[in-house]
Amino acid sequence: MTVLSEGELRVTSPATLEPVGVVRATPVDEVPGVVASVRAAQRSWGEAALPERRALLRRLTGVLLDRAGELADVVVAETAKPRVEAFTTEAFPALDALTWLAAEAPRLLAPERVRFGRAHLLHKRGRLLYEPLGVVAVISPWNFPFAIPFTQAAYAVAAGNGVVLKPSELTPLTGEFVARLFDDAGAPHGLVQVVQGDGRVGAALTASGVDKIVFTGSTATGREVAAAAAEHLTPVTLELGGKDPMVVLDDADLARAVDGALWGAFVNCGQVCSSVERIYVEGPLYEPFVEELARRARGLELGTEIGPLISEEQRDRVAALVDDAVARGARVHAGGAAADRTGWFYEPTVLSGVDPSAPLQHDEAFGPVVTVTRVAHEAAAVAAANSVDHALGASVWTEDSRRAERVASALRAGSVWHNDHAYSYAAAGAAWGGRDASGFGRTHSKHGLYALVHVKFADRDSGRVGVPWWFPYDDAAADAFHGVLGALYGNGIGARLSAAWRNRAAARELLRRYRR
Repeated sequence: MTVLSEGELRVTSPATLEPVGVVRATPVDEVPGVVASVRAAQRSWGEAALPERRALLRRLTGVLLDRAGELADVVVAETAKPRVEAFTTEAFPALDALTWLAAEAPRLLAPERVRFGRAHLLHKRGRLLYEPLGVVAVISPWNFPFAIPFTQAAYAVAAGNGVVLKPSELTPLTGEFVARLFDDAGAPHGLVQVVQGDGRVGAALTASGVDKIVFTGSTATGREVAAAAAEHLTPVTLELGGKDPMVVLDDADLARAVDGALWGAFVNCGQVCSSVERIYVEGPLYEPFVEELARRARGLELGTEIGPLISEEQRDRVAALVDDAVARGARVHAGGAAADRTGWFYEPTVLSGVDPSAPLQHDEAFGPVVTVTRVAHEAAAVAAANSVDHALGASVWTEDSRRAERVASALRAGSVWHNDHAYSYAAAGAAWGGRDASGFGRTHSKHGLYALVHVKFADRDSGRVGVPWWFPYDDAAADAFHGVLGALYGNGIGARLSAAWRNRAAARELLRRYRR
């Protein structure tokens, strides 16, 4: 993408470098008005019954199914990712989210009874209410320009919110497509709107008084967003960079592990926050694993199976990381250079012997590069996997399910997969998010839904029962409350009954205060 002129974004294909389209950039001073417009639409939507929200989700499903081919055209034109991935990594997660939300959101967002379970509160009738936040800002990246913003917008709308989407300036056409789908499905006019532009527009949106920010992007930018949001006490969910490890134990199925590594490292040209970037292989499998992975990587077809990097800047960054690692002594088993062809292509690259101090070993590459390291045993693999600040995802490869569970519990990550990697982004019931430098908060699942609502406790009380802890205070009241502690909270039914008998005078005093 380049700026054509003031107020316009020109999109070019990273594969052909030819123009794809032009989008009007949103002037910074228009952002507050867009937020206000979404807020006006959200007021009535926030009062819509849960079945009405479900109906919109089902209409969205139908519209997206009808227009999946058009979606793929837009995504491929803008990112040049393989058309297969336009369906598997863009349409599939979106449709799974819509299907899951239509089935589960009405139940999860319905008023929930609170069961107190204590004698002194049995006359209370408590509920948890799940109320919309208001306007949610979705600031999304270019690597999955549809799946990420659409699913996050769908969750927000299902929870009764309005959405202002700020897509990456590198993929504005897909961002426009997201908003059109909501319009075409009959969402209230103006409920989901898009602002276009660079970081200045994102900063204006962050400062515009929205009620929640859901940001997906780099760790560095995520820190800036969090700091800016803190100025306004705006809550944020941050899904940031990753440096996912793949732990291959000595009893793993070699063929499956290589297949998984090949896809996990090179899907979307490695431009995936949860792509496999570090592989730790237990001794006996190391040589055959490296040899086969390198052979398979050399056989991947550029343009058909491996698309380009999104920009020249990104390709240069990947090349610099690889060149630095090689200069420090890393061995190149496959790739290691930019492809000699039009577009921002880089060869699928497999390295071993990377110096632990090399930036490639701890900084997110976000490109078609993977490092392989031999480890002596399981504990060493876990220690190496946990040695990086990023903690988004990880995978363990073994035919022993108990061993997999043990390693999964020891790995520091938001998600851990067994004999697979990163598939759960397309499974809406699974929570998604990271730890440490990979961010905080969750999208997807019930946890992602509850992150987009106010949880309010409300109760009902007839007013016909006295409240013993109200004034007046006196020694008798203090003795009574002291005396019933064991009866209410003792460890086990026997202990509680015994305490109740010993302190029956206290119980009588409390009953007197209830009856007054």
